[in-house]
Amino acid sequence: MNRILEPEYMDSVEEAASYSTMDNSAANSSFVAAVAAAGGTEGNLLDIGTGPGDIPILLAEQYQGLQVTAFDAAEEMLKLAEEKVASAGLSKRIEVRQGDAKKMPFPENHFDVVISNTILHHIPEPIKLLEEARRVLKPAGVLVIRDLFRPENEAEAWRLVELHAGEGSEQQRRMLFDSLHAALTLEEARDLANAAGLSAASVEMTSDRHYTIVLS
Repeated sequence: MNRILEPEYMDSVEEAASYSTMDNSAANSSFVAAVAAAGGTEGNLLDIGTGPGDIPILLAEQYQGLQVTAFDAAEEMLKLAEEKVASAGLSKRIEVRQGDAKKMPFPENHFDVVISNTILHHIPEPIKLLEEARRVLKPAGVLVIRDLFRPENEAEAWRLVELHAGEGSEQQRRMLFDSLHAALTLEEARDLANAAGLSAASVEMTSDRHYTIVLS
């Protein structure tokens, strides 16, 4: 099926709340494990498209050597992130910042670790996010970017929705379907990684609905 873009970020109170209440615990835990496996457990870490901040909190709780910048464009998402970070007692180790992932306010070679989880498909020109991620990463740094992949047809997309969000609300199910429709194929992701200067990175399927770009 063809790629159909969805909004670049969710910035209404309703959208932020609906996304935040989805049960992404298993997927988030597997992503944190992928970051750890790549060696991204120490230093200055940037999470691009942090949403409600769940992954920075998991990382900071498990790895005391991390100082995290949680970065997102959506104000309502960041309000939720700030509340969760404060509730977890991690405000000194997780800084919440708002801005555009396509033009981030950080210098070159600034972060030891750069991560992003299921945000790439929101970007109309995803190569811009990949280029920015490479720009702010230190030369010997760790990069882990995971995203949804686009199935061949809508029937397969709906099968994945029923499998992974079947117990969710109609809005949540639709959100996942639209995200799958907006995502890249594995080959498209590989081509964009190469074009963004990440030719040394691996780009592989890592679940029935995710691929992961890893540079370490």
